Amino acid sequence: RNERVFTAAIRTRIFTFLRGLQSGDAEQALGVLETVDDAGGEAWTGERLAGVLEAYLTEHQRLRLDPEARNLRHTYVRPSEDRQSWNVQQMLVDPEEHNDWVAELEVDLPRSRESGAPVLRLLRLGLLAAR
Repeated sequence: RNERVFTAAIRTRIFTFLRGLQSGDAEQALGVLETVDDAGGEAWTGERLAGVLEAYLTEHQRLRLDPEARNLRHTYVRPSEDRQSWNVQQMLVDPEEHNDWVAELEVDLPRSRESGAPVLRLLRLGLLAAR
């Protein structure tokens, strides 16, 4: 009912996911997700997450999770037309501040209401746009 509080809860879960990703703790990262399939139906696994993180680290030294990286301006929320979900894009902030990678998630609103906590699905983790 309170959009600001709910958005803060979503962001907390997203950063729990990112901390797990950053530290190589796939169990922690995957534990945040209610559904482990991406937008195309492919499962997110520890191996797959490690591969994505390796690709990220090839371009950037590290994934920042400091106060600047957690700034609200790096999180974009867009409600779906049917009002059943939110699409959330969390920019991945890098040391060079290119911020060209994103974690895109879907928040299932009816299931979130039922559970009393944000229900997240990782749709995509990668480059913001093709270069």
